Amino acid sequence: MENKIKNKQFKINQNTSKFIIQIITIAFAGLVGGCAFKTFFESVGIIPTGLSGFSLIIHNLISNAGVEIPTSVIYLIINAIIFLIALKVFGWKFLLLSAVGIGFYTLAMQFGDFSSVFGFENALQDSDSLQSSDTLLCVIVGGLLMGLTIGIALRFGGSTGGSDIVGALINKFFPKIKTGYCLLGINAIVIILSVTTTGEFIIGLYALVSTIISSMATNLVLDDSKRVVAFYIICDKPQEIADAILTKYKRGVTKIDAQGMFSHKEKTMLVSLIPKGQAHEMKKLVNEIDKNAFVYSSTVTEMLGDGDFMKEQSIFKNKIKISKNNLKSITKYNCTKNTRKIFKTNKNKLSKKYFQNK
Repeated sequence: MENKIKNKQFKINQNTSKFIIQIITIAFAGLVGGCAFKTFFESVGIIPTGLSGFSLIIHNLISNAGVEIPTSVIYLIINAIIFLIALKVFGWKFLLLSAVGIGFYTLAMQFGDFSSVFGFENALQDSDSLQSSDTLLCVIVGGLLMGLTIGIALRFGGSTGGSDIVGALINKFFPKIKTGYCLLGINAIVIILSVTTTGEFIIGLYALVSTIISSMATNLVLDDSKRVVAFYIICDKPQEIADAILTKYKRGVTKIDAQGMFSHKEKTMLVSLIPKGQAHEMKKLVNEIDKNAFVYSSTVTEMLGDGDFMKEQSIFKNKIKISKNNLKSITKYNCTKNTRKIFKTNKNKLSKKYFQNK
């Protein structure tokens, strides 16, 4: 009983610490992304894609009319409206983490201008500077930083706000429209608006370059987190290594009987799929348990089938199966119970009628 309580307490502490790390990481991503927008785009005069670019277009239009509203405030208002719609669609955890990301992103949009440090705050004062290498460098670095921060925020279960939530919402209400196409449509609209409002076609080209670089950087972060390495471990202590993998990494392990063709000795080979980020730790773990183990690994490019490679996933699937079976049995029991009641009442009525007729 005490061990169960300790395990529960350990899991609670582990989940709490994990959640705190998520909040800190997403807050940092929001700060860096907001500073990148303010420094490399707004201060230079380039309009990026996404809702941050859309907010900048609205800011420019309003300021031309004589009303000054900061871009950060406009961005915050747009995201607040999106959040009100998304409350019923997404889970509270995602929205809470996204709120942290949006909050710090908005703060950095307002106060994170480091253009004076790099010396290009007036890079677009004349038309010749539009085609300068400094401007292109700002677009590349800004797009790279914003893409990396978006990917980091999404990888840690949150968001810095913007078009990715809009795309997910549209996909939720209209499943035939994929999220990628939604994002592409939003970015296309922002590029067209940036060209029509500024009258400079090159601004739209810069926006296109920034969105390509940003998308590549985001995919680099997200794809790297999904990569899996297959470990093949030929060892003399298979049970100890398997238990360590199951306990530490929560990954499934497959045992294969093997034979050395030179020594003709019976060997055991373990196969396990481990995330790329944990590959270095995996080598240390095997070396600590069995120094004579022969280990080689290869990157997995494709996986097919419903193999329960993740212990947590298999447990979750088993829970679903058990709950479904329980639900079926309860429904069946209720149905039979109801039919018995109906049969009894009808039987009594029929018997009464029979005796009355007699």
